Amino acid sequence: MDDLLLKPAQLQAVLAAARCGSFSQAARELHRAQSAISAAVHDVEIDLGYPLFRRGHKLQLTAQGELLLPQMEKLLQDHALLSQRARALYGTDRPSLHLGIDFSIYNKELFAILRDFAQEFPALQLRLSPISSFDVKEFMQDFSLDAALYFNHNDALPYACLTLGTVVNRVIVANDHPLAHRTGLTRHDLAQHRQIVICSNLSANHKGITLSPLNWEVDNFYYALSLVACGVGFAVVPEILIATEHDFFGLLTFLDDSRLDFPDATMSLIWKDGLEGSAPFTYLKQRMQDFYVPRLKLSVK
Repeated sequence: MDDLLLKPAQLQAVLAAARCGSFSQAARELHRAQSAISAAVHDVEIDLGYPLFRRGHKLQLTAQGELLLPQMEKLLQDHALLSQRARALYGTDRPSLHLGIDFSIYNKELFAILRDFAQEFPALQLRLSPISSFDVKEFMQDFSLDAALYFNHNDALPYACLTLGTVVNRVIVANDHPLAHRTGLTRHDLAQHRQIVICSNLSANHKGITLSPLNWEVDNFYYALSLVACGVGFAVVPEILIATEHDFFGLLTFLDDSRLDFPDATMSLIWKDGLEGSAPFTYLKQRMQDFYVPRLKLSVK
C-alpha cells in the first residue's frame, strides 16, 4: 500500500456509513447520492487493501474498521480546524503577537480584555510573557517582544509609546501593622521597619523606591502585596494595584504619606515598528486605553 491520502469527502462517507449502518441512510444524511457514498467507501477500501465493512442487511465494521474509525474522526476534525483557521488568516499580515505584561499588572479586568481579544481574533497566535518593569528594555530586545504593558521608570526607550496614565505611589501595610494608624509619617518612621522592595531580575542596581535599610527584595508587585498582607513589612506600590488586585481587598491599609515626596509611576504600552497598522494590536491597544485611562486619572495627584 502506497502513502494513503484520504479526502474529506471519503472520510465523511466512511464515518456516516459506520454511524448509520447503511449507505442509503448515510447518503440521506450527507445529502449525496447513494452511489457516491458506496463508491467513496469502496475507493478507500481499495487503497487500504482490505474491507472496512461487512456488507449485509446492516453494515458492520470489520476489526480493521473498528481500529481506524477513531483516527478517521480525528483526521476529519483536524481538517475542519485547518480549513477554519486558514480562512480566518486570509488577509492577515501578522498572524501572531508576542506581548509582555508586567508581573504586577495582574487583574481580572485585564484577563477579561484578553478573553474578548481571543473571541475577536480566534486565529491569531498570542504569546504572553510576564516581565519586570525594570527589565523591559532587555525583554524587548532579547525575548523578541512585539509590545509591552508595564510601569515606566522614566527610561527613554526607542519604541512607540502610549502613556495610559500617571499613578500615585503609596505606602501600604497590613491592617494590623504597627504603622497602620500612624499619621504624619516620616522617612525615619519607615526606616525602623522592614520594607518589601520591588527590584530587577537582571541587575542589582535596578530597584524601586527604597526607604528602609532593612528590606527584602522581590521581582514583582504581586509577591510584594502578598508579603505585605501577611504582615512581613511595608511596600511602596502604585495606588491602582490595590484598586484592581481583588485578592487583597480589605487586607491592606494606605498610610498617611502626605509628607513624603515620591515620584509617581507611569503605566505605558510600548510597541515595535510595524504593529501600528495591525488590526489585532489596534484592538488590544484601544481596549487597554479604554480600561486604564479613566482609572489612572483618578489616581493622579
